[in-house]
Amino acid sequence: MNILVSCDQNYLKPLKTMLYSLFLTNKSDINIYLMHKSIDDRSIEDLRDFIKEKSNNKASLNNVRVDDEFSSALTTFYYTSEMYYRLVAYKYLPEDMDRILYLDPDILILNSLEDLYNADFKDNLFMAAIHTMPTVQSANKARLKITSEKTDISRYYNSGILMINLKKARGDIYQQKILDYANNTGKAGLMMPDQDLLNVVFRNEIMEIPELKYNYDARRFTTYKLMYDYNLDDVMENTAILHFCGKRKPWLKNYIGKFDSLYKFFWHQAIEK
Repeated sequence: MNILVSCDQNYLKPLKTMLYSLFLTNKSDINIYLMHKSIDDRSIEDLRDFIKEKSNNKASLNNVRVDDEFSSALTTFYYTSEMYYRLVAYKYLPEDMDRILYLDPDILILNSLEDLYNADFKDNLFMAAIHTMPTVQSANKARLKITSEKTDISRYYNSGILMINLKKARGDIYQQKILDYANNTGKAGLMMPDQDLLNVVFRNEIMEIPELKYNYDARRFTTYKLMYDYNLDDVMENTAILHFCGKRKPWLKNYIGKFDSLYKFFWHQAIEK
């Protein structure tokens, strides 16, 4: 299984927590590719040792340092230029690799990812989930239709979990489209920069995957329970990816959420033990 991650120095502890949960729930060999622009060599070696130890030698780290070709694109304190890297990953990964699963650092893996990883792309470039809150969907679709002048935006996908069809990506020369959108679009069209870009540039090349299984929004436990009768037992038994979306993160002080204790358990096992 090929796993793609991308972050800066500040997110290494959440990254370790996510990877630890991945190793606990997925027993196949895992090749991890870390795309970054500035993580220091000592931290890379520390991460390499961590991966070797916590995976019982079943996972390996591939260090992919990239030029910051998005230096002029819109970024914020929360949204760094590293968020764009997943969309051009095909340029930096082995040419014989046909697929890779991108995972945000702010997630926990609760069950196997094998079914997702081996799913048929059906000639799409990406697989991703939408978050089905009607207000979120309608507001983002309307905003992007106005800013991009694309009237065929029918869904708004979350980019935090992304299956990438590398074989197809290499045949589609789309990098210039990405750079053009990132460098020439105003703030209203890049409120959630890489995610907005994905939903405009690739709006017709994304296959939808189940939200509750592969991109469960940890903020919306009550909503999911009311809408789908999906309770805590269902999460632990059926959800593969628990995603701590938004600016309030479970490793920060004063975080309060349904899955606070669960996250702290994984954090303690990964970071403090």
